[in-house]
Amino acid sequence: MDATAFARRTLLLLGAAILPGSALLAQPAGNAPTRAATEEAAPDEIVVTAQLRRQSLQDVPLAISAISGDTLLNQGINNPTDLRFVTPSLNFANSANTRGEGLSIRGVGTSIFGDGVEQSVGVVVDGIPMSRNGMGTMSMIDVDRVEVLRGPQGTLFGKNASAGLIVITTRRPRLNELSLDLGASYATWDDLRLNGVVNVPIGTTGAFRLAVSSTDRDGIITNINRNETLNNRRERIVRGQLLAEPVDDLSILIIGDWSESRTRCCAWTARVAAPGTPFAALNAAQGIVPSATNLRNAAGARFFQDLDTLGVSGEVNYDAGFATLTGIVAYREWNAFDNNDPDILPLNVLDVNAGDSRVQQFSAELRLTSRGESAFQWLVGAFYFDVANRGGNEQTGTLGVPLPPGGTLGNRRDSETYNYNKALYGQLSYAFTDWFKLSASGRYTDEILRFDWRQRPSGTLGAIPGRPTLDVRGARITTDNFSWRVIAQVDPAPDVMAFASVARGYKGPAYDQQLVSATPVFVQPEIPTSYEIGLRSTLFDRKLTLNLTAFKTDFENFQAQAFDQNVFPSRFTTVNAGKLSTRGIEADIMLRPVAGLSLSGAATYLDSEYKDFKNIACFVGATILPFGTPRTDPRQCIRVSPTGGGVTTGDGLPLTDAPKFTYTLQANYETPVSDALKVGANVNWFWRDDVVYSSNGDPGLRQDSYGLLGASLALAAADDRWRVTLFARNLLDKHFVSRIIPQPVLNAAGTNGLGSYSQFPSADARRIVGVSLDLKLR
Repeated sequence: MDATAFARRTLLLLGAAILPGSALLAQPAGNAPTRAATEEAAPDEIVVTAQLRRQSLQDVPLAISAISGDTLLNQGINNPTDLRFVTPSLNFANSANTRGEGLSIRGVGTSIFGDGVEQSVGVVVDGIPMSRNGMGTMSMIDVDRVEVLRGPQGTLFGKNASAGLIVITTRRPRLNELSLDLGASYATWDDLRLNGVVNVPIGTTGAFRLAVSSTDRDGIITNINRNETLNNRRERIVRGQLLAEPVDDLSILIIGDWSESRTRCCAWTARVAAPGTPFAALNAAQGIVPSATNLRNAAGARFFQDLDTLGVSGEVNYDAGFATLTGIVAYREWNAFDNNDPDILPLNVLDVNAGDSRVQQFSAELRLTSRGESAFQWLVGAFYFDVANRGGNEQTGTLGVPLPPGGTLGNRRDSETYNYNKALYGQLSYAFTDWFKLSASGRYTDEILRFDWRQRPSGTLGAIPGRPTLDVRGARITTDNFSWRVIAQVDPAPDVMAFASVARGYKGPAYDQQLVSATPVFVQPEIPTSYEIGLRSTLFDRKLTLNLTAFKTDFENFQAQAFDQNVFPSRFTTVNAGKLSTRGIEADIMLRPVAGLSLSGAATYLDSEYKDFKNIACFVGATILPFGTPRTDPRQCIRVSPTGGGVTTGDGLPLTDAPKFTYTLQANYETPVSDALKVGANVNWFWRDDVVYSSNGDPGLRQDSYGLLGASLALAAADDRWRVTLFARNLLDKHFVSRIIPQPVLNAAGTNGLGSYSQFPSADARRIVGVSLDLKLR
């Protein structure tokens, strides 16, 4: 579907959405309830919509972490990628660009550059699923809450949610309220954040809400060759919402948003330069000493990443008495353009390593949800998703070989990827007694993945050796699937609930952008099977909340990215990893011993393992057995052909970037000091075990464990009209990096038998101190 057709369909459906009584559109009933359906929650109760209806967190038989917008604000978190510091089961993997970044839950996620691969952890913003994670990881503003749903979430949310889901819900317009909220903060690295939210009533049945945000931060890496700093932040966001409730049973919401990001991202630095190699000599010539704390490179070409996002959606909720009819229709665009310099040195080995992605998506959903008072509850829904991703990448340079002055070798790849997804889904639950309930949900999905793919020379002297001119048209794969979940729930005592569940998830097919062959290589759908048992309890007159979950998930045909350095330039390939398994225990605790004081903690113990991951390229420096020699150990490298590169297995190794133990601790205290003033304090601690960033056993790709201490002090008006906060993150100035990678080019075994390694430094790996001011005008 081209852009004109997308826009025409969207405008038509939005027009239908604003007609009273229209039943065409869909959105989860709990996200924007009508006035008649709204129920006030208890002051200390957390309300979520993980089952597409408003429920107390303690009543939901699923593994969920819920973080309020106020909590995020107090800890200075305005980006979904930083949620890992408050939700132990969630992690985020940095990459050379946002197209290759990925979220993971319980150790499972997808970090793949290919345009034909979706993420295993989905992101939903205001009921709209994002086809690419980068579409949902811009700065958050005016957030009501964030829900992290762990484990397969395909039955109700579908699409790319085989490992879990991030649900971001923003604050909706408020009737009969004229308000203005302003916020500003300044911190280390010249980190300046400004935001404003205005809510304007329109009569007694409508309201308009506008939120704007600006984020700027200096770069953290110095390019000594180009005299510039890299990995800065510069983001601008605008979101407007128009709410109309013309009658008590009808709610209509229109949302429009726009954002842009312009950064010198995403650079890396040399961590280890193998002795005796050109990479070591060239870094030494530039005065750069590779190390775990190195924040300098000497790249000759630009690092940059430009992102643009816009979207519009229409939402209707109608309370029909016996059930609520809800719906949403949305159109979104996401454009990404980036370049990096893989050699991170002045010479032009591969100065052009650029990528672009232009995504257009259209979605429509219709749902009917029963009222929640009876023993029998149900919902049924239909979903349609249409995504076009047009983009490509270009690699051009000398490849480190002697060429005439100005001569380069290179290739340009262009692709058009289309995904069409239709689904029917539903959920049934029945309370047999006041203490025992069974529920079952299912989703039937019909999906088509189609792509066109072309490759041509782009260098002044021709193509990169081994990369022919290619033209692939009309390659496609069609799949269907039934995913499901069954839950048994018991309530043995008031405020105590236990559950057991089994679920089968789904993530659709993908393809590998090979660069070397005209034969399409498809990657099979990713299928997880998950088992959970859990306890939800609120004890001692609601002073103690304790939640526990034990889980085990087995994945078949996990879609993984492998890095092949047996070819030059090195390339990423997309493969099915066969089987992998994760299991563990999650715990959440909240204690309110006295008025104003809350103590909380969350922890995840994770045991993850590749069960069947064959023919992975060996790491640089690994010993390769002669052709025909059988392995006596799964880590050994063999040749599958007399002249082919070495391959090994990942069987028995832990998943990449999957710490065994992660936990957070937090203490909050707030008390009045006079009739007009109050003070507050927060202390928080985050701990993450050591991890590996390799599926082939590379000993150089290991990150040590680390802990981060944060704190804040606040002085505020008793009525919260203003608040001044002094905050600090990483008070102990603990160093760590976001990711370690084999150096992409100029990587060869040194005299120590190992290759060279680079790293992605983190802005959070230095002590950060700042101050914020928040004003609320009513």
